[in-house]
This record gives sequence, C-alpha cells and structure tokens, in this order.
Amino acid sequence: MLSFNIDAVDDKYKDPIEVLGLRYGFNLSPNGTKIKAVQGSEPILDIEGKDEITITYQTDNDLFRAIGLIVMSLKEGKESIDYREEKQFTFNGVMVDCSRNGVMNVNYAKELIETLSIMGHNTMLLYMEDVYEIDSEPYFGYMRGRYSHEELREIDDYAHKFGIEVIPCIQTLAHLEEFLRWDIIKDKYRDIDNILCVNTDETRELIDNMFKSLSSCFRSKRIHVGMDEAYNLGRGKYADKFGLRDKTDIMQEHLEDILLIAKKYDLRPIIWDDMFFSGYSKIEEGQLAVPEGIDLMYWDYYNNTKEHYIDKIDQRRGLEREVMFAGGAWRWIGYAPHHSKTEVTTNAALSACKEKGVKEVIATAWGDDGNEAPLSALLFGATLFAEHGYNEEVDNEGFRRRLEFYTGIKYEDYMKQEKFDILPDMTKKANTTNLSKYMFYEDPLTSLCTKHIGQVEMDLTSYYDELEKDFAEIARKYEEGTNNYIVFNMFKSFARVLKYKWNMGLNILRAYDNNDKEALKGIIEFQINPAIEAMEEFRQWRFKEWRYCNKSFGFEVLDRRIAGNMQRLKTASLIIEEYINGEINKIEELEEERLDATYYREDGMGDIVHFNQAQKIMTASKMAWF
Repeated sequence: MLSFNIDAVDDKYKDPIEVLGLRYGFNLSPNGTKIKAVQGSEPILDIEGKDEITITYQTDNDLFRAIGLIVMSLKEGKESIDYREEKQFTFNGVMVDCSRNGVMNVNYAKELIETLSIMGHNTMLLYMEDVYEIDSEPYFGYMRGRYSHEELREIDDYAHKFGIEVIPCIQTLAHLEEFLRWDIIKDKYRDIDNILCVNTDETRELIDNMFKSLSSCFRSKRIHVGMDEAYNLGRGKYADKFGLRDKTDIMQEHLEDILLIAKKYDLRPIIWDDMFFSGYSKIEEGQLAVPEGIDLMYWDYYNNTKEHYIDKIDQRRGLEREVMFAGGAWRWIGYAPHHSKTEVTTNAALSACKEKGVKEVIATAWGDDGNEAPLSALLFGATLFAEHGYNEEVDNEGFRRRLEFYTGIKYEDYMKQEKFDILPDMTKKANTTNLSKYMFYEDPLTSLCTKHIGQVEMDLTSYYDELEKDFAEIARKYEEGTNNYIVFNMFKSFARVLKYKWNMGLNILRAYDNNDKEALKGIIEFQINPAIEAMEEFRQWRFKEWRYCNKSFGFEVLDRRIAGNMQRLKTASLIIEEYINGEINKIEELEEERLDATYYREDGMGDIVHFNQAQKIMTASKMAWF
C-alpha cells in the first residue's frame, strides 16, 4: 500500500486526506513519501517531485484533486510526477435530484462527497422540492423521506471538510405537486397545477419559512430557487383573487418578493433562466427585467454541437448577467443510463463555456419518473465535468484512466450500461431512445408499444442473453456488498428480464392473430414463466441498490411497478390458458388494433422512440383519480 507523510500539509486537510486513503488505497505514515503543499494565488495546480512531491494549489478542491492524481500516477508505476493543470471554472460540481422519490441517504452523501472532492469538484447541489424539514409545515415532505435539520447540517459539515459547498436547490413557484397534493395544503397555497398562488401573505410566509429553515442548515450564501416551467401561472386561484393578469407581470412581482426574502437571510438566489427565454417571456421587448442580486442558470443537456451552446450563451449575455450553466449526467430515462449522451453533450457544452468565458457549471443528475437508474451512474458525468474543469482540452485516454480510478469502473463497462437501449445497428449513438423501459413495462395483453418494438430487426433474445453474461462477469470483479457489485448484478438481472420480455407482447399478438395456440403455449413456458422469476430477482437487486444510496421512502413506487408487472404476467398466463383450453373464445385485449404510443422525436431513432412514462406504458386506463 502507498504511504504518504503529509506533515508539510496544512492540518485542516489531514483528516479528510486520511479518509480518502481508506477509499483509494493509501495510508499516512512518517516514513511515507513526503508531500509538501504550497498555496498560491493563481488558478494553477502544479505537482512535481519524486522522493518528495510538491503540490502548488489555489483552493481546497485543487489540493484534494492533486492527492488523487498522485495516488493514481504512483499506482500506474510512475516513479516521478511532473503535472500541471489550469483551472477553467470557479464553480463546478453535481446537482443530485432528491425529489423524484429517491432521497439520497447521509451515508451515501458522504461517500459521494469524498469522490467529488478527489475529482476536484467544489460544489454539490441538493435538489429538494419538498424533502426538507420546515417546522411550521408538517405536510412538507410528509412520508417522502424529507431531510431533518440535523441531517442537512451533517451533510454540510462533512462537505465543508472536503472543500465542497453544498447549495440547496428548491422550488419557490412550481414543481410542488407532492406538497400541494394534500387538500388541507392546496386550499391554502395552490394557484393551479403544481404552482403556488403568489402575491399572498400565506405564500410569502411559506417561502420565508423555506429560507429560514435552509439558512439554518447550510453555510452557503447561495440558494437555487427554481422558478421554472410555471406555464399556467396566474390562471387558477390567482385569477379568481386578482383577475387575469399578464404572466410576465406576475413573475416580475414574485421575483421581487423572493429577492426581499433572500436578503432578509443574507442569501443570493439562483434561478433557472427559462422564464426569460420560454414562450411566455417578453424579454425581447424588455418587459421582464432581471432584478439585481439574482443569478441566472442556463440549463441544456440535449444538444450535441458546440455551436448550439455558443449561440445560446451569446443570447443570454444580452441580459448583462454572467451565465451559469447546467448540463446533464444522463440517468433519468429508465433503468439504464445513457453515458454517450452525457459525453457528447458535455464535451460540446463545456467547450463552448470555456470559449465564452463561463466560469460556473454543474452536472444535473435528474431522476425523472421515479429514480429508476442507479444514483451512482452520475459519477460518469461528474468525472467528465471534473476533467473539463482542469483542462482546456480533455484527453480521452486521460479521462478514461481517471474515470476508472475515481469510480472503480472501466469506461467500457460504463458504456455497456446503455446497450440496453443503444443497439449495435443504430447509426446515431448519442440519442435518447429508451426502448428497454417500455419493453420492461409493456403489458403482455394491452401492449401499447408493439408498433415501436416491431421496428427492431435484431434478435434481442440472444443480444440480452450476452449482456446478462457480460454483466455477471463484471459483477464478479467487485467485492460483495459494494455498490459496484450491487449495480452490475442489478444490470445482469435487468438483462435477464429483457431477454424474456422484450418481444413478449408482440409475440402474443402475432400468435393470437394466427390462432396459433401451440405458439401461445410456448410463450407461457419459455417467456412468461421465466420472466416472472427474473423480475423478482431484479426487484431484489434494485432494492439493494436503492437502500445503499437512498432512504427507504420512495421505493414503494418501484416495488409496485415491478410487482404489478409480475402479477400481470401471471394474469396474462391465466387468460391465455383459458383461450387455449377453449374456456373463452377470444381475448378482448388482443382484438384491438395497435396504434403508435407516441410520436417521433428528433433525438430518438425514428420509430424506436423515447417514451419515459411508466404509467402510460403500462396501461391506457386510469391508475389513480386526480
């Protein structure tokens, strides 16, 4: 094991460096290689030496990154180190979505903080719509795994030791549907949909209490207050109370209220900049002014060209504000992450940011539709953001080496995770097709996606069988109980499910149309029955990963989805057997003509589409009464 003597390093770094040693395979000893750390004033990270290694750094995150680079270099067999990087961003990190049912637990938050620090990040945002404690609002985050004040302080304290600023990322206008679901709450606070009724004393007091709660938990003087996608602002209770007004005027007044409350708690708000560039904004006529003291964050993780991002950054510079940028670590379109999309969009976007002098960037790690993908999938994007953060041009080989060092997973193994959706014959790799999701959830009888699945020309049975074997082999490389071990076993079992499930609805429909009862018998024996067993195995692995990274709250949604999937297979088998035995003369669900489930998207693959709504995949019927 590597040993380091860090007597010549500031005492405040010694405890966190010792913790990093436990994770990255080194210890501290008076007899170890001497490391000297010298703090400079320039955004330069310089590492050189052999028997004694000198680090010249500017900020805490530079020093922790340097420790990682030293360890990696020595483990690769280098006898001396001569390394220099120039920091490109002053603010770089990850936003973790804790609002789509999965609330990251404190233990994994600490593990993530350690990993981010050794990458060189200095920022972590917690996206918490309603999952933090407000003393005066017992329904806020009720039964959702909300963070207590003590938990947030514990995360903030731990991050501070590692040079990471934790910033709360909340909502103060829309996206509060889970809080507004309660009758006793919506009557008091809701305008329409998931939007607060602004310009009322009750709403101002609620937001004041949000700021009061969070300011007591975090050191940061920044707070992200959302303010995006409030498309129907002022069209519900607000209109009844104040009359129908221009949304731009309502937004302007609400912004001013937010700023006043923020100043009360000595906080500087950040908002998503949609409101200035969406369909209802009138920024081009100067009717929506940006108040002083509010920062704007441009988010974009869909586009693949540098020129696109340059154009959008230039457009935003017209507001005479510095631009903050949010890209994406693509883990939000099903159980399989899309790292190719992360790679292409990040390389394009951050190259544009550097060219245009944007200094503050983050990688968002959304968990849309229930946080189906493993949380740790965000580490791919986090690594890429870190490498852009210290290099004008990212060296692909260097990125891949560091990715493996930071996360323990090879680049090639990360890329296998998206093979559930990105098939070998697809010419456009960086797309958002998620056929594995609708193959997984599609009902065997009321199959809604058969027209899209029917476009697949490959034999995916053997394809997913090979993926199952590949993931089983990868999983064996990791120690039992570690997150990587759990994640790759989860993907192994997911491949096993898809091996039986991918064309099940299509096969049933075709056999029924041909009145081929022998084929239907074969589907029960060779697809339905083994799929039920495989789904139970998958459910267990998915639960293990969930509990490793998240609080238990929220998994009940995936539990019901997966268990409901299994039960539908059992019911379908029963109905098909009744048809085979002549107990019924038709299967009603199979009599109906199939239509397209959704429309073609430019970033999909033609008829093999992006369809990211589990409930709409499973049934055309109403699952809940809203």
